[in-house]
Amino acid sequence: MKINYTSLNSSLEINKRQIQMSIAPKTSKEDNKYENRIDPLVPVDVAQYLILQNNRLDKSIRILAQDVILNEFTFLYDKESDIEETVANFWKNNINELYKQLQEFYSYGFGASEVIFDEKTGLPKELYQIPAETLYIKQDHHKDYETGEITYSYYAVQKIDGKPDVKMKLSRFTYDQEDDDLPTCFWLGGGKTSEFYEIPYWLPAFNSISAKVALDELNAKKINEGNLMSGILVIRRPPAIEGEKEETKKDLEDQMTDAGTGILVMDLESFNTEIPLEVQYVPISEQNYSYLSELADRCDEDILACFSIPKVRLMIDDVTESMNSQKSNTIYEIYTKSLENEQLPFEIEINKFNKEYFEYEGAVDIQTPIFSDKKEVEVNSILNLFNNGILTLGETIKAISMYYPKLRLEYNESNPIFNERFCRGRFLGLTQYSNNELSDVDEVMSWLQQ
Repeated sequence: MKINYTSLNSSLEINKRQIQMSIAPKTSKEDNKYENRIDPLVPVDVAQYLILQNNRLDKSIRILAQDVILNEFTFLYDKESDIEETVANFWKNNINELYKQLQEFYSYGFGASEVIFDEKTGLPKELYQIPAETLYIKQDHHKDYETGEITYSYYAVQKIDGKPDVKMKLSRFTYDQEDDDLPTCFWLGGGKTSEFYEIPYWLPAFNSISAKVALDELNAKKINEGNLMSGILVIRRPPAIEGEKEETKKDLEDQMTDAGTGILVMDLESFNTEIPLEVQYVPISEQNYSYLSELADRCDEDILACFSIPKVRLMIDDVTESMNSQKSNTIYEIYTKSLENEQLPFEIEINKFNKEYFEYEGAVDIQTPIFSDKKEVEVNSILNLFNNGILTLGETIKAISMYYPKLRLEYNESNPIFNERFCRGRFLGLTQYSNNELSDVDEVMSWLQQ
């Protein structure tokens, strides 16, 4: 006997074949046909479908983009530069566009923004993020007929239905004067796999993502169809008395209508007057429910593993820790280190952009976020150094103010007592201070001792 299986979601299998065909090496015939167009390694519409259908994947992309880019930018340069403040303000004012661009990078393997220049200064002043589904890379080749040498130029092309295509220069390349009037595109993507595109981080978990989408659709189908009955109570009995037959039939119809999430009672009337009353309960439950539930959890964990995001970062606290445990702090330390490595390629692109358009040679250092557990440990370390006389009072206030900027813990820097050291609240120096100088310290010291 042949058993036919029905796919839970046939579109997922189609998406998988699309991705495999897109990543697979193209034949020489295809290369000739599309030699002037370079498309993403994973079709954007396929990636978009999976992300919109999977909440954990969508949230992981947003979380990683936040932790990588929505931080303070510090510019390091060993020479004084008049343009440094302009550069810092440019990235600060456009951080939200850069954040949207980075979300698309983690979604599709690339992200782009159009650069808007100030007409007076000629310097970049704004970024406008461009939707990835409208973009592709165009390759133009130029042949020198004297030498026979062929060179290539690359452009970002925005294709919008019903409008002319917009051809843009890529900020990472230099162009001839004939391209001066073209808009400029700040492009993130490429390096390891392709010059312009990366394979999205989530792709190794494609099967898990697909399985989770199918499970969600299965659950929605069960709810929509009302197939949530816990069981059927079957009653077989002799024929009803003639006067009760219509009333019994109506009761049965009402129970079947209301049995969406409870127990369906089936009142079966026998033609045999001698049959005894029989009651049987038939449970309706999926024997593999526990398997499906565990599968859904594993699918979510596979997604987090692709992005190296700890569960606690998504506010999933399913691990019990003792009061003295430092497990969460250790996890955050490892995650912070991975974020520093994750920022490197974006810092390189920003440095290239600054050098080309601002003529600024300083290197950018993108800070990493301070998580609550890590902040508490570091603040306690600062207070321990102060209480043991290693940090001065002024150094301590400056260090703690970085963690609590809204506290506004100000002090009079001209007061020499802030250059002194204390041990467990006791002044260690021999210098005598006036009452006015000591009064400046009272509020600060009471706060530090709390």
